[in-house]
Amino acid sequence: MRRKFFAISLLVSFVALSTSGMMMFVIEKPSFTIQMHPVHKLFGLIMIISVIGHLSYNYRTLINYLKTKSTAAFGLVMVFLLML
Repeated sequence: MRRKFFAISLLVSFVALSTSGMMMFVIEKPSFTIQMHPVHKLFGLIMIISVIGHLSYNYRTLINYLKTKSTAAFGLVMVFLLML
């Protein structure tokens, strides 16, 4: 049951973060950005909690994915891009 809650909250927080982030990017009025910032921040925290729950339920599967060289290389590329 918890796994379903983590999955749904992860989906909803992703949609909320992506739409609020794109809206703040497109509408560059400071008043709008200030208005959207609390929503963006709240769903960012919800997403962090959801990701932690998702990782705890899917840890073994993710480790198995990393055992193949192509997937591990892709992960390293993604980490490198993150650091840039």
